[in-house]
Amino acid sequence: MTTVLLVLSAFLINQFISGVQGQTIKTAQVSGFAQKIRYEDFGSVNSTRCLILLHGASGPTVALYRDQAGFFGDHGFHVLMPYFFDASRSESPSPENYQKWVNVVAGFVSECRRQAPSQRVFVLGYSLGSSVALAAGSQGLSVDAIADWYGSLPDEFFYQMKSMPPLLILHGERDTNIPIINAQQLVKLCDIRQLRCDHHFYTDQGHGFYGTALEDADQRTLAFFAKVGAPAP
Repeated sequence: MTTVLLVLSAFLINQFISGVQGQTIKTAQVSGFAQKIRYEDFGSVNSTRCLILLHGASGPTVALYRDQAGFFGDHGFHVLMPYFFDASRSESPSPENYQKWVNVVAGFVSECRRQAPSQRVFVLGYSLGSSVALAAGSQGLSVDAIADWYGSLPDEFFYQMKSMPPLLILHGERDTNIPIINAQQLVKLCDIRQLRCDHHFYTDQGHGFYGTALEDADQRTLAFFAKVGAPAP
């Protein structure tokens, strides 16, 4: 597994793109990359639960992702949100870029382990970020669980899946961006491979969750992480 040494050289952004003032952006030196990877963190660094949160194709500056990072930070997680596009020359979901993004995820997971070996580590992805999370999970990523919000496992990883951590799949049946069939196929694959795969499909949601569905998805994710991350009796 890719190792990482995070060098915390932070600088202050007075007014970032999303309108959040005073947001601290940090940088990480990830093994295998010449350039440093930017990231933001939320919640207490002393938490025993570390969450890698992966933004969608619109990038990390969208308010939703910071809102979600703050939500999970407020619920006891130390949240790391890597700017994984920093690792690639483009934002195109090509096989080459997916592999680079997977390596970024593995690097940040390694940092969670380095900070506190006893930490529980989780990954939560949204749309493209969810596809990156699933790709990493399919290659043996060592985490306690992954939550997939309206993503899909890329074909090249689907057909070469080695394993998958406990997985929660949340998807909207009206999704025209990443159709529900992608989630249904992944559920079937998990069944065939006898992997743990909880899922819930929202009949009234498209690509992205809103209103009570968003609240429900947050609660389902918290409950799933709590269940799979609980110490053995």
